[in-house]
Amino acid sequence: MAFISETLQMRRLTESGVNIKTTYIVDGTLRYRSTDGTCQDDVHSGIRCRKEYFRQGKLLHTEKIFDSRMEYTYVSGMDEEAQHTCENCGFTGKVKEFVNGCPCCDAASNIDYADKELGSKHHYDLVLQSPVYRIVTGVVDYIISFLLCSLWIINTSRTFNGYDVGKIFIYSTILAMILYYFFYLCDAYAVLGPVRRYKEKQNRRQQEFWTGTGIDKKRFYNNLNYEAGRRYYSRPDVIDYDIMDYTGLQEHVENGILCVDVELQVRLVYLRGGRITSAYQKDTFSLSHNDRVMTLDSGIHVIKCPKCDANIDVTKGVCEYCGTEIDSLQEWK
Repeated sequence: MAFISETLQMRRLTESGVNIKTTYIVDGTLRYRSTDGTCQDDVHSGIRCRKEYFRQGKLLHTEKIFDSRMEYTYVSGMDEEAQHTCENCGFTGKVKEFVNGCPCCDAASNIDYADKELGSKHHYDLVLQSPVYRIVTGVVDYIISFLLCSLWIINTSRTFNGYDVGKIFIYSTILAMILYYFFYLCDAYAVLGPVRRYKEKQNRRQQEFWTGTGIDKKRFYNNLNYEAGRRYYSRPDVIDYDIMDYTGLQEHVENGILCVDVELQVRLVYLRGGRITSAYQKDTFSLSHNDRVMTLDSGIHVIKCPKCDANIDVTKGVCEYCGTEIDSLQEWK
């Protein structure tokens, strides 16, 4: 893998023997990519809809909830056929030949992929597809049905014995099943109305942020994704993560440097004791602006050491030729 923001994860997956197969929706069709290289469909502005986690060929875990405002692009077929010249040795070939480095001199070329747009997603699926929401709705429906049936049986029966108690439970179950769909819609309207208004307010604030600051949104998100990977993969049991939502963006100036604080809602995926589990958490990153023109923008890049100008692999942290420490080569770090 030559994707800078995936290199840390690929090392972790290789160590743990885990393969992740991700499904994308692209123009109404499904495309698949896997970390073991068996599926490498082209993806252009695709939306993630499913991740399947395999270990030793066995499916251990599946995630189905993603934010459809986030679009991902991997090198498309047209881009793969384009001509590219290695800035290190001058070899010229097709872009797809450089995915794992220059075929001639092994110089590391870095391709990044993520494009995140706000869109009109209101997280309806996060509420409606939640098993907790369905269980709570069912319990509320049954309690209401039980009360209604109890009042009806008690007021219409001349006697009240075990047979009548049985009828209450039977009638309550039938009534709850009949009314479940009606209550489900009413509950959804009551719950999702505030959620939708809240998300619309968030979207407006973010749109105003990008318009007002003039910051390159795509490059900023790619830089943020790289820093998030460095943080989460420093934990020995984390094998994957997904940023579910950006809940806050706030810029400020510190020592003359523009900084942006980002509040995230993140899903971390763990491998513990042979089992794969996931958990959600809120996190905050504070990124400062680097005045130098850096990488992790869209397209294919060659990164050079700022001291000796040699072609380097930024993920190794140091220049292999002169030993200069390479902490970050991003516009935002």
